[in-house]
Amino acid sequence: MLKFLFVASLLVAVALAQTESLTSAEEKEELERIQNESAQYSFNNKINDQINDGQIEREETREGTKVTGSYSYSDGFVKRTVHYEADENGYRVVKEDTQPIGEGPEFNPEGKADVEGSLIGSYSIKLDNDGDKKHYKDVRA
Repeated sequence: MLKFLFVASLLVAVALAQTESLTSAEEKEELERIQNESAQYSFNNKINDQINDGQIEREETREGTKVTGSYSYSDGFVKRTVHYEADENGYRVVKEDTQPIGEGPEFNPEGKADVEGSLIGSYSIKLDNDGDKKHYKDVRA
């Protein structure tokens, strides 16, 4: 009889633990749903590299479960821009542009690269040609 009570109480404990973890999983799922529906952010960044003849741009905005944005890059041959959105239906490209811009990148050892972003501010870098090895130096104003 004692064994029976022990096994029965074990089964009850296991059942209660499973119910608690289901409730906990459901609560986590509900919290995640609420957070997703109220999420908001917006950012952008841009690099204009006049040393290696390239540009990169990106911007993105989130309003609840919908994300919209674009990214663009040029490599001396083409400039490509992709506009996208993502929501409950997944990620998809809504527009894409490609423009020929030249015969390839042109290296400019006297150029500078300007970096700008909504989260980092802006700064520029240049090649440091003072030593034997070329490397970049920060030229913040």
